[in-house]
Amino acid sequence: MSKFMQGNSKRILVPGGAGYIGSHTCVELLNRGYTPVIVDNFVNSSMAAIDRICQITGANDVPVIEADIRDTDAMIYALREHECEAVIHFAGLKAVGESTANPLDYYSNNVQGSLSLLDAMKQTGVGHIVFSSSATVYGTPVSLPYTEDHPLAPTNPYGMTKYAV
Repeated sequence: MSKFMQGNSKRILVPGGAGYIGSHTCVELLNRGYTPVIVDNFVNSSMAAIDRICQITGANDVPVIEADIRDTDAMIYALREHECEAVIHFAGLKAVGESTANPLDYYSNNVQGSLSLLDAMKQTGVGHIVFSSSATVYGTPVSLPYTEDHPLAPTNPYGMTKYAV
């Protein structure tokens, strides 16, 4: 276990924390004594997820900031205001078919959004990040199950944005 993860009550910025995987991660963070600071633009998610996080964990003070990950100033504010020490990044558009129809939206949100977040982290001195990728970066499987050394060959804009980040 890293030195960082040994201490509890640390604040972790969770962009996309109101989404499916992000909200489950927030529950686990709370159950382990961490404070997730959720940043979400609620395009692919709902405030109902925040209510469920609180209901499941008994928390009543989970910080939520409605902002787009592409807004570097908002990311800087969230990191500084809540004294976050790390980021677990789930924010992004995620539908393969939609990415083919709207590839520029996917590159803007997923790639530029991640760059904005990384810039905010650099400006605030936050040096720890976990990035949630996708098996789509592997493309058509050469073998199953996928392993991390599987060749990378995304076949759609969504997978390409995850690969780019």
